[in-house]
Amino acid sequence: MTKNKARPNRRKANMQQRSARSWPADAHDERVRDALAQELIGTCMAALKSFGLDGRKQAKLATQVTMRSAKQPSTATEVWTEADQLGLAISRWAEEPAYRDSTGRPAVLSVRDAGPDSFQTLAHEFFPGWAVADVVTLGCKANVIEKVGADKVALLNNVVLSPRNSALVLAFAIRTVRRVLQAADNNRRVSFAEGWPDRAVWVKVSDEDFRDFVKFIRPQIGGLLEISHRWLTRRAALPKNRRKKKRLAGVQMFVFRE
Repeated sequence: MTKNKARPNRRKANMQQRSARSWPADAHDERVRDALAQELIGTCMAALKSFGLDGRKQAKLATQVTMRSAKQPSTATEVWTEADQLGLAISRWAEEPAYRDSTGRPAVLSVRDAGPDSFQTLAHEFFPGWAVADVVTLGCKANVIEKVGADKVALLNNVVLSPRNSALVLAFAIRTVRRVLQAADNNRRVSFAEGWPDRAVWVKVSDEDFRDFVKFIRPQIGGLLEISHRWLTRRAALPKNRRKKKRLAGVQMFVFRE
């Protein structure tokens, strides 16, 4: 075997040996880990500073975190409860045949009608105890529905938005970071075949192109999320799965610019 032929095999063997090690395996790996940890902390601190928390406030909150119980309920989840319910309501509206018009698209729904395919039915199911008018206001603020005339509403968007609401945006960011880190922890422990999909694409573009991209990709993201939600919901509802222990699972996507 010549040197040229041996090198790829040797390189492959070295890669397999490295991938089989428990990480971190030596001082160098520990230094890399610590450097990455510092960068993650710095990234989080810079993000929190943009929300109005200076270094002194962050240090105080960090001390409180180390002292509190690990079982403390998630504030981010509590803050996003209403938005989550709104997301479930518009998914039902977009997916169920009863809420579609003759063309197969989400129908314009009556606010006053109490029939099984009315907006009032959706509001009472996902927001029990709420006035229908309050649900309409929430949907309009989140940019997912719009009023049509005096007593009807239309599905405007299938992605819940929270513009200019710092608390909601921060809560959403916390849940996103938590999910990303959980996926990362899983993927560092398992084989490629068992890894959770984690993929990103990026290209340098102008600000104008980026704005056009956001407009173009919004319905594509919404469509894929709805398909994913439909698959997960129907799978969970199968008779063989109803009594199985379940954990929250799904897919989350977002557009970014650095």
